[in-house]
Amino acid sequence: MNQLNDNGYIIQRKINNLYQGVDGDNWYLNHCSSDRFFEMFYDEYINKVWANQDYVDCCTDESYIEKYVKESTKLGIEFRILGCSTCRRFPIMKNRRLRKKGVKLGYDFAYSGGSYYSSILNDIISGRIESFKTIRLNKNGLFDTYEEANQFKEIRNQLLYLKSEYYLEPGDFIIYEVTEVIL
Repeated sequence: MNQLNDNGYIIQRKINNLYQGVDGDNWYLNHCSSDRFFEMFYDEYINKVWANQDYVDCCTDESYIEKYVKESTKLGIEFRILGCSTCRRFPIMKNRRLRKKGVKLGYDFAYSGGSYYSSILNDIISGRIESFKTIRLNKNGLFDTYEEANQFKEIRNQLLYLKSEYYLEPGDFIIYEVTEVIL
């Protein structure tokens, strides 16, 4: 297994469905809170992947996460806090107080930021790719092991290069180890 770095957190609007990975309504306060602090902080400290491929768009500032939780609660928005570890070098968590309360969900294969587009959600769970219909996922709609996620990555990359009959999103996909912080 590759060495994964603890990159920080993603906050996501809670939706109850099979898939529990990083693709979702992430950083939703940027567009539904009247407090511009959240969008400004996101733009300055989280939204880094567009400028540097060594980054994943995660937050390492637990005080920001706590403010996000408080504002979400005030607005009546159900949310999830996802802890993310990837092969990317930045950012790196130094304080892991919240992360200690995490439950491992599995491994996702998704963009390193922006939409966090997940190949698992869009290629496997959607059922649109015939070759992927036999792939088994865990109860969270993710892979149980890094090795399974990596094997899927290799198969998917072969289909990308073979110009399969199905459109596969090319892009900057990485493997995430995903945990959910339980408050």
